[in-house]
Amino acid sequence: MKDETMNATIAKEYVDWHIKTGGFARDKTLRDEFAELAMPMLAAEFYSQYEQLENGTVPDLISKLAYEFADAMLKERNK
Repeated sequence: MKDETMNATIAKEYVDWHIKTGGFARDKTLRDEFAELAMPMLAAEFYSQYEQLENGTVPDLISKLAYEFADAMLKERNK
């Protein structure tokens, strides 16, 4: 019974926090969402081919390209 009460308290605190702050993604934009969607494909492609790049790391490149994909999707969406 004690565990159930504790779990209910934790759940309520989480819900209250989520309502108050908007949760983890309160500042997430559509651009962020599009970049997030592009990242798995980019990661699969680049991690299979490269361990280190001349100008930065693979995660740096993937992040940059993900937002370039996002910008292209937003441009196309606004046509």
